[in-house]
Amino acid sequence: MGAMTQAHGQVQKPLQTSRPWLTVAGCMGGGVLAALIVVLFVVAILVVVLFFPRLVGLGGGDAPPTAFLTAIGELRKAPALKVATREIAVRVDVTVPTEASVGPWLGEWLGWKVELGRTTAEVVAPSNTVQYIVPLQVDGVAVETPVAFGKRGGEPVWRVVLPPPRVDATLVEVQSDPRRVRVEVDRDWVDHLVGDDSARDAALASIRAAVIRQASSEVAMFEVREKGRAVVADMIRALLPEEHRGRRIEVRWSDEVSALTAVDEPGL
Repeated sequence: MGAMTQAHGQVQKPLQTSRPWLTVAGCMGGGVLAALIVVLFVVAILVVVLFFPRLVGLGGGDAPPTAFLTAIGELRKAPALKVATREIAVRVDVTVPTEASVGPWLGEWLGWKVELGRTTAEVVAPSNTVQYIVPLQVDGVAVETPVAFGKRGGEPVWRVVLPPPRVDATLVEVQSDPRRVRVEVDRDWVDHLVGDDSARDAALASIRAAVIRQASSEVAMFEVREKGRAVVADMIRALLPEEHRGRRIEVRWSDEVSALTAVDEPGL
């Protein structure tokens, strides 16, 4: 065989590979190769557990949070979540001065106006209705809804951070029954003569803005924010499989400092 190799003048080269460790392992024997594979497998498991615990369900809770993420995805299909309604009564006062121009023959810029009196209109409108929403889209673009997982006292906690509730300005129902709206007009002496209804009309036109302003007050929003957490949590719970509906679900608003704290911190 050696003679035949020399006769042909060729020497066969070993197989080239882009994984030289296989060649080394082959020279070392099958036992060493098996041991090396086991070591690499153990290292890979440790990396996943330490750096990607949620992939194996160790990142908060005794079960993978896939069900929670799926529920949040279903929730985000809606442009907004309705979390509360409120009935509001408002009182609006509007004062309109009665003026007369003096010296109009001098031109628009040289003349001046004199106030002859004032007319005040008061409107009381009961049973106006507003609704509060948690917006999930702004101009058709979905907002971010970060989630977090952890344990507190050994109990799994699932948290979602959402935009804070606000008044839905597109759905404000103003009292439309004129029999239920009280209007009082205190006219000055000039208005008694001319019968101008500008003060009354301005007061009626201000009802909607007054309703939104009162519905957005600090006291009203505090109640809506607190009750809205439970409403949204119940919405999410209804989207979960039966076995996960007992989980503790936290809803935080994105403008709260506590939304950035760790889930595992006690007393949050």
